Amino acid sequence: MKTLLVPLDFSDTSAGIVQKSGEIARELSAKVVLLHVVEPVATYVPVGATMDVIAAVPPIPDTAESLSAQEQRLKSLAQPLKASGIEVEEVAIVGLAVDDIIEQAATRNADYIVLGSHGHGALYHLFSGSVVTGVLKRSPCPVIVIPARKEK
Repeated sequence: MKTLLVPLDFSDTSAGIVQKSGEIARELSAKVVLLHVVEPVATYVPVGATMDVIAAVPPIPDTAESLSAQEQRLKSLAQPLKASGIEVEEVAIVGLAVDDIIEQAATRNADYIVLGSHGHGALYHLFSGSVVTGVLKRSPCPVIVIPARKEK
């Protein structure tokens, strides 16, 4: 059985990405793994007069509660797929989006990664980068990018 890894950020486009992933899964007789990566908050830590460091804050004590809430959101998004007979797994983890998407794809032997694109402009990507771009550069398997469609 093929496996589709579907990372989600719970934006407005997530339901559409899940729906499209379901269509692909039906065509390929594939299992869907819905993944949400909770990124740690970065903090500014002054080190000296000329040297500064950006450090990741250790996970907060209620991380288990937070992950449970994220898993519930994934389960909610998975319901239509499960109702149509598609095998779905929900995974919520704490980490860095691109790194953990690549790691999960390799660990789960994903046949495809299905990502949504928000369609941000070049200036946004210049300053913040893009998860899609990072995944495309490092993916161990083919990546399907579903563009965000803005209704007029």
